[in-house]
Formats: sequence, structure tokens, C-alpha cells
Amino acid sequence: MVRTSVASSIAIFVSLVAGETVRLNVARSPPASSSPPISLDFQSFSIEFAFLVDFQGNKSHPNRFTNNLLANLRAFNGDVPQILRIGGNTQDHVTYIPDQKEQLINFWDPSYNSDQPRNTSIGPTFWEALTAIEGTKYIFGLNFYKNDSTYLENLRGEVSQTLRQIPPDRLHLFEIGNENDYGALSGFRPPTWTQQDWVEEWIDRARHIQTPSKSLRFYAPSTCCYNITTPYSFFSPWTIWNSTFEYDRDGWISEVSQHGYISSTGQNPTLQATLMNHTSVVINGTVHQSLCKLNHDAGRVYTLGETNSVSGQGAFGVSNVFGSALFILDYELYYASFGVNRMHMHQGTAYRYGAWMPIAQNGTGPSTNPPYYGHVMVSKFIGAHPNTRINNIDLHSDFYSAYAAYENGRLARVVLLNLHEWNPSTDQAEASKAPSTTFTISTGQRGIKYATVELMTAPGALSETNITVAGLSYDYDLAEGKPVRVAKQYESVLRPDNKGEISVPVRYSQAVLLTFN
Repeated sequence: MVRTSVASSIAIFVSLVAGETVRLNVARSPPASSSPPISLDFQSFSIEFAFLVDFQGNKSHPNRFTNNLLANLRAFNGDVPQILRIGGNTQDHVTYIPDQKEQLINFWDPSYNSDQPRNTSIGPTFWEALTAIEGTKYIFGLNFYKNDSTYLENLRGEVSQTLRQIPPDRLHLFEIGNENDYGALSGFRPPTWTQQDWVEEWIDRARHIQTPSKSLRFYAPSTCCYNITTPYSFFSPWTIWNSTFEYDRDGWISEVSQHGYISSTGQNPTLQATLMNHTSVVINGTVHQSLCKLNHDAGRVYTLGETNSVSGQGAFGVSNVFGSALFILDYELYYASFGVNRMHMHQGTAYRYGAWMPIAQNGTGPSTNPPYYGHVMVSKFIGAHPNTRINNIDLHSDFYSAYAAYENGRLARVVLLNLHEWNPSTDQAEASKAPSTTFTISTGQRGIKYATVELMTAPGALSETNITVAGLSYDYDLAEGKPVRVAKQYESVLRPDNKGEISVPVRYSQAVLLTFN
């Protein structure tokens, strides 16, 4: 048994023994621990700069697959545009060449990195990628590391083309540099380079590219790490905002971007201990709760401008399997519950944690990958109401998590996750033999006639195919990512018993969405 917690609005009794019952008394209205209203662009993406053309194409050949997948998610959230941050490590390796005919040229060096090019050049036609698909806004990433005699010319060229080619209503912000808090450690600046040096350089670049009307707004500081600043360490996202550095002295920074991953490839992450583990998600969120409060108290928007499961583009058998979809559901809703304004899940063409493979490469793809189904479930849970609040129902468990969504002050939905890892044998029939736990929910609320039950499910945690949400598949091979029904939508329709309780079994490695009527 895990410990019991009793609060004014939620009382929870949890057992980790298979076959027993998890009991949740869910508040009839949003408790004090609930989030502020969730922005309907909460679930957004970050796309590695060097791979934008793969994801979106150009005017004559738009990527319909990407368009379909993003439209699917928007449909759950009132067709509010996602904000795509175009950046990452490669944004600091980009040179704009005005007379280049090609949209983009990537220069690969196997000794440098097998996942990313060493350098990228772009021409004026590059910007066709940003208008090739529909329904999105952009944060455009600019090169900060370039520090030679042409760096200002390069920046001005990128900015002028962006302003010329992207409609104003689709350009959200500019971002100068990616994770430059380790510029000295990575060798792009001298080892004596300080946080004050970084701030002064950033401000100098911002002022040189600002328009005469001072209309440009920025996304910053895009830090990767959280250390207290020292001359030879990563810089600190807490101290960069203090009065000493006056980072936003011009008042042009509209939103704060902090990066973060749940683990790294060097930490040898596993499904059960790292991703399918609610305690791991909670511990990882501690630093972001602190930074979220710091920035909200100062009136600033706080986002995770680049995030995903495992840094280093993900890990095979961890980031690219169904367990990562369960992680995304738990991770994004937990961060939403304490007020993070938006999450940009990072993508690259062949990245292990990629939600989709946008083009064919080396004999594989295009493909809809397991993480995408986690994004579908997040979007369904958030819904389209402009005044939805989310509450994390703390089960004090590694293996179980639950969230409630409230619309206009009334309970609307609950999502339940059973994070026990389950992997059947090669016989698909074994999937139905997975152990399950019964979640019993009491709302103490009159007027609930029934709850519909929809599943996010797969044969097992390691599955890469046969994944559905509410009976829908989004596989590329079926309809280029458009939803196709392959199973029933509702697993069941449940009515409260004479105690006013609703009980639902949730299989190991499965998530259930209950929508109340």
C-alpha cells in the first residue's frame, strides 16, 4: 500500500496490488490546486531548423502528412493554431545566402553528429516552408553563435525575409539563439565568457535587428539548464532576470522559454523507471514549478520552448514505443496542472522521440509514431472550451496518475493512467491478458447520468504499431495521417451505482478518458 492523502476536495486510497481498487473522490468544482485556464495552443511543437523543409515542404509540394496530423490535433481544441518554434541546435549553424537557389542545404559531417548537420545554408525560398501548411503560427529561430564580420548581415537577412514572407498573423515571435547558456562550454565563446557577456550580446543583436517602429518581440532566454552561474558552468535562468543583468531592459521579451527533458541518453533511461513513472515526472517538474512561479509573479508567460522525453534525440526502445505516448500524456498534463503556459515538444526527421516521420528516409517512413497518440489524448482531454482548468489528482504512486478537467467550474473529464509496464509475447492475443486495476470515482455530484469511456491503447508498452485512441488509427498508410476508425469508439458507457460511484478497469500500460454527462 502507498500512503493515503485526505484533502478538503480529494480523498484518495491507493493500492499497487494488481486487481485491487484505486479510489478517487473527485471535487465537483476546481480545487485551489487547479491550473489557471489552459491556453488552447498549450500543446505546440518545436521543429529542428535543419529539418523544417522535410516537415512542411514548399509552395508546390506542401507536406500533406504534417498538415493532416496538426489539423487532427487542432480539431479537438477549437481549431486554435499551434505555435511551431523553428529552432534547436541547428538554428545556431544557419547562414542565409541571398542568391542561393535551393531552399535549404545541409552540410553533414559524420564525425560531428549523425542526427544533425554541422551547418545549414538557406536561400529566399526557404520561407516557403513556413506557409506551405495551414493553421500554424511560428517562432522563428535566429543564429546567435555566428560571431564573425558578417553576423549582423546574416541576422538582418533572416529577419527581413521572415517579415516579408510570413503573414503578420502567423509570425508569433523571434528567438535569438538556442541554449546559449553553455556557449563557453561548447566552444563558441571563450572560456571567460560570462552571463553578463551573454546578456549584452543578446541585447546588442536585438537592437540591431529591431524595426524602426520597434515592433519585433522576442522569445527568450531559451536556456537549457538550471545551474547557479559560475564562470565555468551553465548560466542560471533565475539570475538572468535579476536587476544586475537587466535582461529585458528594452521590454521586448514577450515570453520566457526554458528547455528541459525528463532524462538524457547518457543516463541509460528505461520505460518503467524513467518515462512510465509518475514520480519521475513530478520530480522533474520541481524546477519548472519554481521557474513558472518566478516568471508568473513578474507577469511573464512561462513556456517549455523545447522539451521531450530523452535528450539526444531520444532512445530506441524507450522514446519510440507506446510507453512514450503514456509518458507524453502524463508529462504534459502534469505541467499544465501547475500553470505552464505552453509546451513545445521537439521534433526532427529521424529523431527517436519524433511524433511522426515526415518523409521517407533510408527505406523507412513516412510514419505516424507512437508519441503522436499521446498528443491526441492530450488534445482530447484539454478540449475546446476557453475556460478549462486542470487538476492533478495526486495518487502518491509511481504507477498510477489521474487528472480532472473542469469547464466553466464544472467537472467535465477525468483521465486515468496505469503506468505498470506490460509487454505481451509475440502472440497478439496475449495483450488481452494484461492485469488491470479498477479505478472507482466518486464525484459526490448529482446530475451525472453516465460517463463514456475511451481508451488509448496498444498491445503493450513496447508496441510501435496497432495503437489507437478512441478506436481511431492515425497511421500514414491508412489515410496519410487522417483518422480512420479501426475499433469501437466507446469501450463502455458507465452509470453511477447507488453510491454515486463509477468504476472502470484500466489495463497495465493503458490510459482511459472518462467524459461525464
